[in-house]
Amino acid sequence: MSDLISIIMPVQNMEKYLARSIDSVLAQTYKNFEIVLINYGSADSSKAICDEYVASDSRIKLVDKDDKGLSDARNAGVAHASGEYITFVDSDDYIHELFLEKMYTRIKSDNSDICMCTYHFVDEGEEDYSAMKSTPDTYDYHIEGLSEGLHTSDTVMKHISNTRMTVLWNKLYRRELFDGVSFPVGLLHEDEFVIHRIFAAADDVSVISDRLYFYLQRSSSIMGRSYSVRRLELLDAYADRVDFYIDNEKFDLLKCTCLGYIRRYAEAHVLLTKSKVNIHRLNESKKKFIEYRKTMFRYGGAYIGVRFLFAVISPRLNHAFSKRVQRLRNRDNS
Repeated sequence: MSDLISIIMPVQNMEKYLARSIDSVLAQTYKNFEIVLINYGSADSSKAICDEYVASDSRIKLVDKDDKGLSDARNAGVAHASGEYITFVDSDDYIHELFLEKMYTRIKSDNSDICMCTYHFVDEGEEDYSAMKSTPDTYDYHIEGLSEGLHTSDTVMKHISNTRMTVLWNKLYRRELFDGVSFPVGLLHEDEFVIHRIFAAADDVSVISDRLYFYLQRSSSIMGRSYSVRRLELLDAYADRVDFYIDNEKFDLLKCTCLGYIRRYAEAHVLLTKSKVNIHRLNESKKKFIEYRKTMFRYGGAYIGVRFLFAVISPRLNHAFSKRVQRLRNRDNS
């Protein structure tokens, strides 16, 4: 008998997109699932839409909460999930009809703890809903240094650590990986604060190349807005990850995380200096970054140590250097 999969979907003021998102889950070829809707403080008709779906399908349940942010909603979703496996779908996104079937089949055949697929970036107004039922496109992981197949969790984390693959929602997880893990309430980039903990609790990860998730790009979304001072919370997530890997003696992962912290620090300071917002908060992030100087040299070696000093002295040049290195890497792998 197939296992129950819980799909956790936080909802806040998504009346324009919510029905499409839920419908894409209901259209799954894998049928043994539940949808856990968490409505947190919606002021539009989202709550009414949720109520209609709950009344129409017994696999859907609704949790109503005060607005304490996305992290709190996700924590509530995990707490109310009944499935042996968990995945996440944002309520403005949608999924291919084979999303659950393909990932569940692979995670069972590989006896792995996580299965990861790839995803489409979809610009608002250019959605192609027929793609949810067509043969899935595929993505070549060579830029991340990965290939389709079964890998240790540390191997996958090493290669995706500083990429866009650290998002929460393109993966299927064994439920127990979330034991003792909670999303930090009140912070942005909540995925980045927990993904390393989830992967550390896993042994093996199945990687498939199918693009099964459709990630909507909205200018009004949290990540679609112009660079704001709150994006500095990503630096806090990297600092947390550095400390975690030191405590758990995962030194290969620590090195790539240090490089990511350096790159993100330089990027943030270049973009925020341009916008001239909250210089005090910017200086606080610099002070915290400098506190990691001994860590960078001790665990990162000479190259990471020099990159660290380079970032402190000239974030702009460091940022330009990082972009150049990435372009060259992408060209070599193309």
